[in-house]
Amino acid sequence: MLAQILIVISMFIVGPPKDELTELLPGLWVGESIVEFDGTVAIDCHHPDTPDVYLEMFVTAPDSREHESLVVSSIKPSLLHAALLAAGAEPGSPITRHEGKQLAAHGDRVQVFIAIVDDNQPGEFVPIESWAVHIDDDETLDIDHVWTGFVFAGSRFDKVGYAADRAGTLVSLTSFGDEVIAPTWTLSHQADVDEPVWIANRDLVPKQGTPIRVRIEIIKEETESHEPDRIDIDRDM
Repeated sequence: MLAQILIVISMFIVGPPKDELTELLPGLWVGESIVEFDGTVAIDCHHPDTPDVYLEMFVTAPDSREHESLVVSSIKPSLLHAALLAAGAEPGSPITRHEGKQLAAHGDRVQVFIAIVDDNQPGEFVPIESWAVHIDDDETLDIDHVWTGFVFAGSRFDKVGYAADRAGTLVSLTSFGDEVIAPTWTLSHQADVDEPVWIANRDLVPKQGTPIRVRIEIIKEETESHEPDRIDIDRDM
């Protein structure tokens, strides 16, 4: 996995092209502060017998959590990590637990958008959170006051390797502790800890299998300069 990351980064050693995207691998593009990749709608929220599809993930890998994810993508999580590095993002860490306390995920802030693909071209991008609604009032997650956004958490390495590659956690809604893109809230995926309330938005989510383009935009926060004010000295004094 490390070799794959180094290959992707080496392709952009002088930085990705400005204002354009380059396809690194089939279905994976990188530009300045932007990464895009392909997927398909993972769930069927239009079946009359099962209209309420509870969500734990936004984007997952195959053979993982497709039944509770909006999108499934064949892009390997470690390659998404590498693409984000090439686009200029700095990873942090997923949710961790220390001395009985939960520490929220951190890293460079990102925004995640989604578009339906038609004739190999993505349509209008909308916040991926708009495809999730609260089961009690149908309010979309992107406008809900409790939502605090995403960060490039960067999963974690353990004795086996890159954790997200095994779990398939590309972009999560709840906190697993191994996702590439993580929410900054600490909502648990365990129903006995936090009651599930977010379901797929039937008004926006198309039929299962519809081609989808996911766009991740890196938010570079402005930092205040701490350089001291210049002082001119009159040497004739």
